[in-house]
Amino acid sequence: MTMPSAPPMMQALEAITIGVVYIAFSAGLITFNKFMLQDEMFPHALHLTVVHMSIGTIYSVSLCSLVPSIYPTMGKALENRATTLKYIAPLGLLFAFALWSSNKAYQYCSVAFLQFCKEGNVALIFFMSCAAGRQTFSWTKLSVLAVVMAGCSICAEGEMNFVLVGFLLQIASQFCECSKNLMGEIIMSGAGLKLDPLTFVAFQSPCSLAPLLLAVLLLPADGVFADFQEHWPLLLANATVAFMLNVLIALTLKRLSALAFVIIGLAKDIVIVCASSAMFGDPISDMQRVGFVIALTGMAGWATLKMRETAETNAAAAREKVEEDEERQGLLQKKS
Repeated sequence: MTMPSAPPMMQALEAITIGVVYIAFSAGLITFNKFMLQDEMFPHALHLTVVHMSIGTIYSVSLCSLVPSIYPTMGKALENRATTLKYIAPLGLLFAFALWSSNKAYQYCSVAFLQFCKEGNVALIFFMSCAAGRQTFSWTKLSVLAVVMAGCSICAEGEMNFVLVGFLLQIASQFCECSKNLMGEIIMSGAGLKLDPLTFVAFQSPCSLAPLLLAVLLLPADGVFADFQEHWPLLLANATVAFMLNVLIALTLKRLSALAFVIIGLAKDIVIVCASSAMFGDPISDMQRVGFVIALTGMAGWATLKMRETAETNAAAAREKVEEDEERQGLLQKKS
């Protein structure tokens, strides 16, 4: 007996609630990171990343022990621990560098500018996927991505306080993040590893923490211990927000439709840019506003294309299954 679905009003309320909380945590974490990395707070990007990964690992173990039901594939992952770690370890290394360089970029550039740069991730992952044979090239996709890239280029051109080092750190972070996502897709599917988001995070956190700790031991850091003693409550809160965001991402992917997730993603980008401008006084030129609107329009178009492509793939798979069932039934009838 199937459970009745929730009324449309309740579904809409759930989507809005999850969306608002997700946007608040996502925008809040980025703003919180920028705040913590100020010179008078905790200006140590590497060590801040270590704190995030350390606390994230502790929280993952604790949450899995308390609520194992939200880690449905943890049992299988632990049974194949060696194989799981073998494939996730290189992804953890890429993620560690991506996080460090992203945090480091906050010390040079405004949050708004870095968010403008992140809009180009969709184009970067597309070209990398095409090169790896994971994506089908089409001129329609390219034309939509050209709109996104045009918007990003206008945003970069309109930046009033452009810092090359910060820009290069951000691009390096995006390249590593996209590489991690693409490699994760290839490796996980090839190895037959189907991990839920929280189980993946639980394995990825210690794999990212290990190279970060090695870097801490090798690189000098003046004043880190004193700054940690002074601001450890804020650092703990900051790392907690980072972990809660991972939980919310898993919840959002599970409970919301693809269209709702796209809309929330676009709204999140707008909130992050507005919040950074309001809190840190980041100047946003008229050219950047125009470029941001163009990039968001391109992102919406890209999301529409991908949802249509997914729907067509699912429909084709459903037709193929129906044909196979009909053929099977026909053979059974002939035998009888």
